[in-house]
Amino acid sequence: MESARRASGTDDADSAYAAAPGESVLLCSSPMDRPPVDAVTTTDAAAPASTNVLAVALDGSVDDVADAWLRDAGRLPDRLAVVTVGESARGAAAAASGGATGLPDGVSTASVSSPGDLTGLGIKLSQCLSSWEGGATTVRFDSLTTLLQFADLKRVFRFVHVLTGRLDSADAVGYFHVDPGAHDDQTLATLRGLFDTVLEVGPDGEWVEASATGVPFRPAPPDAS
Repeated sequence: MESARRASGTDDADSAYAAAPGESVLLCSSPMDRPPVDAVTTTDAAAPASTNVLAVALDGSVDDVADAWLRDAGRLPDRLAVVTVGESARGAAAAASGGATGLPDGVSTASVSSPGDLTGLGIKLSQCLSSWEGGATTVRFDSLTTLLQFADLKRVFRFVHVLTGRLDSADAVGYFHVDPGAHDDQTLATLRGLFDTVLEVGPDGEWVEASATGVPFRPAPPDAS
């Protein structure tokens, strides 16, 4: 499996990062300094919206996800599925289709009762991934910080380990957000060990590989006892 790389194949700071199929990437940033939604993509930096996107929005709504894509990429992905917590589709996503109600073509939604419902969340994600055959698929998970507010590190570790394995099998790319300021060093190190690549926000507001500031180590998983 290739490591994360610049989509353009250059070192330009404006280039988006692209991950190889099956790769999972941890994005470390605070909610306030996060680069735009299309700053990481799968294989084509010139057309980031052309992929299938499964967005997990534990902190937001369908509107938030749709707004981010319309603002940063100029359009919605060809197929977009959004998993939220107790949310239903509302105005912004509908407005993207030019209609007053409903969702645009290619957009679907699902919800779980709580971020701590890891079983239900896993089922929703697996159902969506299984329903998409063909084309590049990207999963955007926002965020592991919210997940850790509702489940302990051991459960989250197991959940993410299974999910990243599922993405690898499906040749899907996963981008998982975490707020490094909200966790201690050991928690961050444990999470980092689950991912192929760790990216942080660089001095110019772009994503840079964490190895530039220190190679994350891969500790043993949390005690299963």
